[in-house]
Amino acid sequence: MLNEKTSSSSIVDEKIKKLKEEYDTIINSIYDEILVTDAKGIVVNVNKACEKFYNKKAEDIIGNHVKDLEKQGVFWPSITEIVCKTKKSESIIQTTKSGRKVLVSAIPILNEKNEIVKIVNNSRDLTELIMLKKQLEEQEQLVNQISRKIKEMDINIHSAEKLMYVNANMEKISHLIDKVAASDISILILGESGVGKTMIAETIHNKSTRSKGPFQVINCSAIPETLLESELFGYEAGAFTGALKQGKTGLFELAQGGSIFLDEIGELSTTLQAKLLQVIQERKFRKIGGIKQIEANFRLITATNQDLVQRIEQKTFREDFYYRINGITISLPPLRERKEDIGVLANVFLEQFNKKYSINKKFSGEVIEVFYNYNWPGNIRELKHLIERVCLVSEYDLIMVHDLPEKMLPYIHYAKKLHSQETMDSILPLNKAVEIVEENLVNLVYRKYKNTYKVAEVLGVSQPTAHRLIKKYVSNSNLN
Repeated sequence: MLNEKTSSSSIVDEKIKKLKEEYDTIINSIYDEILVTDAKGIVVNVNKACEKFYNKKAEDIIGNHVKDLEKQGVFWPSITEIVCKTKKSESIIQTTKSGRKVLVSAIPILNEKNEIVKIVNNSRDLTELIMLKKQLEEQEQLVNQISRKIKEMDINIHSAEKLMYVNANMEKISHLIDKVAASDISILILGESGVGKTMIAETIHNKSTRSKGPFQVINCSAIPETLLESELFGYEAGAFTGALKQGKTGLFELAQGGSIFLDEIGELSTTLQAKLLQVIQERKFRKIGGIKQIEANFRLITATNQDLVQRIEQKTFREDFYYRINGITISLPPLRERKEDIGVLANVFLEQFNKKYSINKKFSGEVIEVFYNYNWPGNIRELKHLIERVCLVSEYDLIMVHDLPEKMLPYIHYAKKLHSQETMDSILPLNKAVEIVEENLVNLVYRKYKNTYKVAEVLGVSQPTAHRLIKKYVSNSNLN
C-alpha cells in the first residue's frame, strides 16, 4: 500500500514538473515583459523579456519589493502599489532606467475572499512608437514650413509643364522657354547627366505650336553608329543585308509636324554630323538605299553633357554643325546648385510613387536634412531613383535615415544632435532646443550664401546679429 502511495505521489510530482516547464516555456516565449508579484508587492517570477526590458538578471529582480526596484530606478512609477489599493486592473506609462518608455498593465488575481493573491504585470515597449510619432510630427512641421516659405516668396511650382522648381535660375530658364517655344529655332540643352534635359526638351515641345505633333526622342550614345543612321533616316526595302523586307521609317519622317530630340549629340561621329547638317539646312533627306527626297518638317532640339567648344578645338565636333544646332542655348544647373528645389522635387516624386505602389510614405525631418546636405552627383535622376528605392524597401510609412544608402549617412550634420540619445531620453530645455534649431538655420543659410548681409536678409535679423551668429555657430567661416 505504501509503495502504491509513493508511486502515485511520484506521478503527480512528474506532472507538476512538466506543467511548470510548459508554463516557463510559454511565458519566456512572450515578447512582452511579464512580472508577477505576491500580495505584498514582492516579485516572485519574471520572464526572459523582463531581463531585457530592465537590463537586469532574473535573480536580481525576483525576491525584491517593487518599492525597492523603484528606488533603484529600475522602473518608475510602480503600478503594483496602485493595484494593491484599487484591487482593479490598471495601466500606466513607465520609464525604465535606460530611459525607454513602456506601457504597463497590471491584473490582480483574487481569492474567494476578494483578497489579492498575485499581481501579474505585462509591459510593452513604446519607445520606437514614440520616436516614430515624434519624427512624423517633425516631418509635418517641415512640410508646413516649406509651404509657408513658398507662399511668402510668391513662387509658383510649375507642375503642369513638368517643371518643378523654386530656384531663381530655373525661373529664368522657364521664362526663356516661354519666349522661344513658339518659334522653330533649334535649341541646344547643356547640363550634367541626370539634370532633366529630356524633361526640358519635352516641355519646349508641349509649349510650342507643334505640341499636337509627335515628339521623337533618340539617345545618340545608346545606339551603335552603324544602326543610328538607319534609325534617323530609315531605309528602303532590301537596302542592305539584314534589312526588313518592308523597309523602315526613320525618326525624321516620324517626327513630321512635331519635334525631334537628339540626346547626347556629342557622341555623333563627324560623318553623321555632316549628314545631319545637310538635313537641317535643306530640310530634305533620303532614306538609306532610296532616291526619293522626303520633305523634313520638324523642330530640332539637342542635348549634351560634353563641352562642345572643346570638342571643336579637338577636331572631333564640326564647327558648322555646332552653330546649326545652337540657335538658343539652355544651360541647366546641377541639383547641388539648386538646393532649395530638393524638398519640392523629393515630395513630388514621393507622391508619384505613393500613387504608383498604393502606399502612403512620408519623409522624416532627418531624411530631408540628409537630402539637403548630399551632393547628388546623379542629379534629379539619382534623387528620383533613390526615392523609389526607399519607398519599396522601408518597413514603415515614415522613411527614416536608416532606410537610406550607406553612402549618404556621412552627410548627417545637426540631425545627430537633435536625435541623440540625450534628446531621446529626456525633454530638452526650451533654450537648448532653440539653440540647436538656430545653429542649423545659420549653418544652412551661410553654406548657401557665404556672406553676412544675405544671411541677415534671409533670417530677418540685423547684419551685426548675423555676424555674431555666424561666428558662434559656423566653423571655418573666415569672419574677422
